[in-house]
Amino acid sequence: MSNYISRINAQYEELTKGTKKVADFLMRDPTAFATHPAKKVGEFIGVSETMVLRFCTAIGYGGFSDLQTEVREYIFDLGAKKTKVADNQEQIPYFHEVMLSDQMNISEAAKGFKEEEFETAVDRINEADEILVAGLHASFSMAHWLSYTLNLLRGGATLYRPESDVGLDRFSKKSMLIVFSFYRYAMDTIMLAEEAKERGIHVLAITDSPTAPITKIADQLFVLNLPAKSILQTVPVVYSILNALLAGVSLKQANPGESRKNMFIQENSKKFCVK
Repeated sequence: MSNYISRINAQYEELTKGTKKVADFLMRDPTAFATHPAKKVGEFIGVSETMVLRFCTAIGYGGFSDLQTEVREYIFDLGAKKTKVADNQEQIPYFHEVMLSDQMNISEAAKGFKEEEFETAVDRINEADEILVAGLHASFSMAHWLSYTLNLLRGGATLYRPESDVGLDRFSKKSMLIVFSFYRYAMDTIMLAEEAKERGIHVLAITDSPTAPITKIADQLFVLNLPAKSILQTVPVVYSILNALLAGVSLKQANPGESRKNMFIQENSKKFCVK
């Protein structure tokens, strides 16, 4: 994880409203900081140049140029790694370049996680009596896939549908909410997480920024620190994280997956062409 990201994580709660606005923008769009002067960055955000400079000193930099140098090094380092891979190829197809870029993003994201974080999440998933999985807009497909696969592995998973669900009434303190919250941060999922927290339900959130609104609510976080917040870059990383979590869930089960999978298929046999 880059040093400026670590500094923001450590100092965020101490920042003023104005400097938090600068921090949020930096986490969403580091390229703007790498390629523009402080005055222009302030115009992008809607704050003064002085506020941008105040933010730099608040997180421990001598000035904007020091922060800008580090952001440039972070972005260039990721780009250099991608170029190094590409240099070994001769005019590789565009789809190969995209897949290599996904590979690099997954590798960088993996460095930001600790083994104990995954172990804690896996144990919570296996111990929960029921699991509600929530994700809206672009993250709905992630929530759908996770809830479906959890039902294959252990059962008791429900996909949240705001247009028809009655909420958390049938869930207990032994239940769990897994929520996906990405920029622009849908209010429905934030409000659902707040209600779950009030009811004593464990909340695991997967998000794209340590300053996202969900971070103040969740009991456990998986934060993707990517150089850009494009959903096209985010999705492959999220699915890789989910795959790692599900592998852990399967490994820790007394009766790993196959018997549950067979039961699920038998119960839903009329929905499949191949039995």
